[in-house]
Amino acid sequence: MGYRIEIPKDEYLRGLDQATEKLQALVDDIISAGAQGLADASLYILGEAVKRAPVDTGNLRGSGYVELDGQRVAKGTEGGSCTLTGAVPEDAARAEIGFNAKYAADQHEQVHYTHPRGGQSKYLESVLVEEQSRILTTITGRVDEVMGGGHND
Repeated sequence: MGYRIEIPKDEYLRGLDQATEKLQALVDDIISAGAQGLADASLYILGEAVKRAPVDTGNLRGSGYVELDGQRVAKGTEGGSCTLTGAVPEDAARAEIGFNAKYAADQHEQVHYTHPRGGQSKYLESVLVEEQSRILTTITGRVDEVMGGGHND
Protein backbone atom coordinates (compact mmCIF):
# COMPACT_ATOMS: atom_id res chain seq x y z
CA MET A 1 0.00 0.00 0.00
CA GLY A 2 1.31 3.43 -0.93
CA TYR A 3 1.92 6.37 1.34
CA ARG A 4 -0.16 9.46 0.65
CA ILE A 5 1.31 12.89 1.17
CA GLU A 6 -1.10 15.61 2.15
CA ILE A 7 -0.57 18.58 -0.15
CA PRO A 8 -1.86 21.98 1.02
CA LYS A 9 -4.69 23.25 -1.22
CA ASP A 10 -2.75 26.38 -2.20
CA GLU A 11 0.06 24.18 -3.60
CA TYR A 12 -2.12 21.53 -5.21
CA LEU A 13 -1.50 21.29 -8.98
CA ARG A 14 0.81 24.30 -8.96
CA GLY A 15 2.83 24.30 -12.17
CA LEU A 16 0.48 21.95 -14.03
CA ASP A 17 0.11 24.38 -16.95
CA GLN A 18 3.88 24.69 -17.36
CA ALA A 19 4.33 20.92 -17.11
CA THR A 20 1.62 20.39 -19.73
CA GLU A 21 3.27 22.91 -22.08
CA LYS A 22 6.66 21.25 -21.67
CA LEU A 23 5.19 17.80 -22.24
CA GLN A 24 3.35 18.97 -25.37
CA ALA A 25 6.54 20.56 -26.70
CA LEU A 26 8.37 17.27 -26.16
CA VAL A 27 5.61 15.35 -27.95
CA ASP A 28 5.82 17.80 -30.88
CA ASP A 29 9.61 17.36 -30.98
CA ILE A 30 9.25 13.56 -30.94
CA ILE A 31 6.76 13.66 -33.83
CA SER A 32 9.06 15.92 -35.81
CA ALA A 33 12.12 13.77 -35.05
CA GLY A 34 10.24 10.61 -36.03
CA ALA A 35 9.21 12.22 -39.32
CA GLN A 36 12.79 13.31 -40.00
CA GLY A 37 14.06 9.82 -39.14
CA LEU A 38 11.47 8.30 -41.48
CA ALA A 39 12.54 10.70 -44.24
CA ASP A 40 16.24 9.96 -43.68
CA ALA A 41 15.63 6.20 -43.76
CA SER A 42 13.41 6.43 -46.84
CA LEU A 43 16.00 8.45 -48.75
CA TYR A 44 18.68 5.96 -47.76
CA ILE A 45 16.54 3.04 -48.94
CA LEU A 46 15.82 4.71 -52.28
CA GLY A 47 19.47 5.64 -52.79
CA GLU A 48 20.63 2.08 -52.17
CA ALA A 49 17.81 0.56 -54.27
CA VAL A 50 18.61 2.86 -57.19
CA LYS A 51 22.26 1.73 -57.07
CA ARG A 52 21.12 -1.91 -57.14
CA ALA A 53 18.45 -1.53 -59.83
CA PRO A 54 19.29 -3.12 -63.19
CA VAL A 55 20.50 -0.67 -65.78
CA ASP A 56 19.96 -0.64 -69.50
CA THR A 57 18.97 2.91 -70.38
CA GLY A 58 18.78 4.18 -66.79
CA ASN A 59 15.01 4.67 -67.03
CA LEU A 60 14.32 2.15 -64.24
CA ARG A 61 16.72 3.87 -61.86
CA GLY A 62 15.22 7.23 -62.78
CA SER A 63 11.71 5.99 -61.98
CA GLY A 64 12.47 5.49 -58.28
CA TYR A 65 10.65 7.73 -55.83
CA VAL A 66 9.92 8.47 -52.18
CA GLU A 67 6.54 9.76 -51.04
CA LEU A 68 5.94 10.87 -47.47
CA ASP A 69 2.27 11.05 -46.51
CA GLY A 70 1.43 11.02 -50.22
CA GLN A 71 3.75 13.89 -51.09
CA ARG A 72 6.60 13.12 -53.49
CA VAL A 73 9.85 14.31 -51.94
CA ALA A 74 12.60 12.48 -53.87
CA LYS A 75 13.29 10.67 -57.10
CA GLY A 76 15.93 8.33 -58.44
CA THR A 77 18.36 9.44 -61.10
CA GLU A 78 19.42 7.54 -64.17
CA GLY A 79 23.00 7.83 -62.95
CA GLY A 80 22.29 5.75 -59.84
CA SER A 81 21.53 8.17 -57.01
CA CYS A 82 18.52 10.09 -55.72
CA THR A 83 17.65 13.74 -55.40
CA LEU A 84 15.18 15.70 -53.32
CA THR A 85 12.25 17.10 -55.26
CA GLY A 86 10.22 18.63 -52.45
CA ALA A 87 10.12 19.58 -48.82
CA VAL A 88 9.84 16.86 -46.20
CA PRO A 89 6.61 17.17 -44.20
CA GLU A 90 7.39 17.93 -40.54
CA ASP A 91 4.97 15.32 -39.25
CA ALA A 92 5.18 12.58 -41.90
CA ALA A 93 3.98 9.24 -40.58
CA ARG A 94 3.91 7.11 -43.76
CA ALA A 95 6.53 6.48 -46.41
CA GLU A 96 6.23 4.88 -49.82
CA ILE A 97 9.34 3.93 -51.73
CA GLY A 98 9.01 2.46 -55.18
CA PHE A 99 9.81 2.41 -58.87
CA ASN A 100 7.15 3.23 -61.43
CA ALA A 101 8.70 2.15 -64.73
CA LYS A 102 6.32 -0.26 -66.50
CA TYR A 103 8.78 -3.11 -66.15
CA ALA A 104 9.95 -2.33 -62.58
CA ALA A 105 8.06 -5.20 -60.92
CA ASP A 106 9.19 -7.68 -63.57
CA GLN A 107 12.83 -6.68 -63.20
CA HIS A 108 12.50 -6.84 -59.42
CA GLU A 109 10.90 -10.29 -59.26
CA GLN A 110 12.61 -12.22 -62.07
CA VAL A 111 15.66 -13.62 -60.32
CA HIS A 112 16.75 -15.57 -63.41
CA TYR A 113 17.28 -12.41 -65.52
CA THR A 114 20.88 -11.46 -66.23
CA HIS A 115 21.98 -7.86 -66.00
CA PRO A 116 25.11 -7.42 -68.12
CA ARG A 117 25.22 -3.64 -67.56
CA GLY A 118 24.89 -3.92 -63.79
CA GLY A 119 22.23 -4.18 -61.13
CA GLN A 120 20.28 -7.08 -59.72
CA SER A 121 16.81 -8.44 -59.14
CA LYS A 122 15.20 -7.76 -55.74
CA TYR A 123 16.90 -4.35 -55.85
CA LEU A 124 14.42 -2.78 -53.41
CA GLU A 125 13.66 -5.78 -51.22
CA SER A 126 17.34 -6.59 -50.71
CA VAL A 127 17.96 -3.17 -49.16
CA LEU A 128 15.14 -3.70 -46.67
CA VAL A 129 16.36 -7.17 -45.74
CA GLU A 130 20.10 -6.47 -45.61
CA GLU A 131 19.94 -3.01 -44.05
CA GLN A 132 17.02 -3.36 -41.63
CA SER A 133 19.13 -2.64 -38.55
CA ARG A 134 20.56 0.54 -40.08
CA ILE A 135 17.11 1.63 -41.27
CA LEU A 136 15.57 1.22 -37.81
CA THR A 137 18.52 2.94 -36.16
CA THR A 138 18.17 5.84 -38.57
CA ILE A 139 14.53 6.32 -37.62
CA THR A 140 14.93 5.82 -33.88
CA GLY A 141 18.19 7.78 -33.70
CA ARG A 142 16.43 11.06 -34.36
CA VAL A 143 13.89 10.36 -31.62
CA ASP A 144 16.69 9.27 -29.28
CA GLU A 145 18.38 12.65 -29.77
CA VAL A 146 15.22 14.48 -28.74
CA MET A 147 14.80 12.24 -25.72
CA GLY A 148 18.26 13.07 -24.46
CA GLY A 149 20.73 10.73 -26.08
CA GLY A 150 21.57 7.12 -26.53
CA HIS A 151 20.62 4.09 -24.52
CA ASN A 152 23.02 2.00 -22.49
CA ASP A 153 21.38 -1.37 -23.14
